[in-house]
Amino acid sequence: MAALRASGVYLGLGFAALVGQALVHHWGVDVHPLAYTLEGAGIVALSAALIYYSTRRLVADIDRTHEESLEAKLDLVNRLALAAEYRDEERRGHNFRIGRTSELLAQAVGLDPETATLIGQAAVLHDIGKIGVPDSILSKPGALTPDERVVVQQHVHYGARLLEGSSLPLLQMAERIALTHHERWDGTGYPYGLSGAQTPIAGRIVAVTDVFDALVSERPYKRAWSLAEARDYILKESGRLFDPEIVVAFGQRFEEIQALYRASEESAEAAKSSLELFLGPTFTPKEELEGARAG
Repeated sequence: MAALRASGVYLGLGFAALVGQALVHHWGVDVHPLAYTLEGAGIVALSAALIYYSTRRLVADIDRTHEESLEAKLDLVNRLALAAEYRDEERRGHNFRIGRTSELLAQAVGLDPETATLIGQAAVLHDIGKIGVPDSILSKPGALTPDERVVVQQHVHYGARLLEGSSLPLLQMAERIALTHHERWDGTGYPYGLSGAQTPIAGRIVAVTDVFDALVSERPYKRAWSLAEARDYILKESGRLFDPEIVVAFGQRFEEIQALYRASEESAEAAKSSLELFLGPTFTPKEELEGARAG
């Protein structure tokens, strides 16, 4: 394996350490011995092993440890959301934007405050199953082949399996969202081709917020759409891809969503400037972590 650049090694080690801290300090879980056999395969393989094992153990332990505070459980849920984003630099921050916009839409369609908050908290795990998608596909800079697309689509099943069987409402909601957020109002989505209200409302909400975020995000194979362009697309697909009631709510709350995205962009720029001050102006994560890509 070709030598990894120093910055890539630091990032990989840093994230492996982050997951390890969650295991040891929150739950006292030992790192799986398998992780130590992967050194020759490079830090990317090591991090992937830690992430997968950590995800399975943390989901189970979040559910089992009832004496922990809700704040502690949410901290670990957010760590899992970071794990889902780690191998995909282009989507950094995606899961948390989805969480905030999904809560806004849940409020706007009239769900009670407790349920709206729960949807927002759980939505950050909608793509947790992508830890099961091979790097060769997840990081591919060009268009996917039909076979590769089938593999990517399996992430909804991977996510649901990681989250299934919980007694915690937060993880039960996350499981429903992970499995159904790619269903479409007209039945053309996956994995089951559900139509209309057959898809749980949380899945229908995240279907809108997930597509909107993908449209306004730059990818190696497409430019970032403007917020207005992405809004118009969501409105146009009402009744075909998206629940009309949720699209109306999206339009009504668009100013708030727009403000959220602008604040997110400003935070990202500030973080990038801080990173450049620390590592030097020539450091560019996109170049160092080659070809990260959304599935």
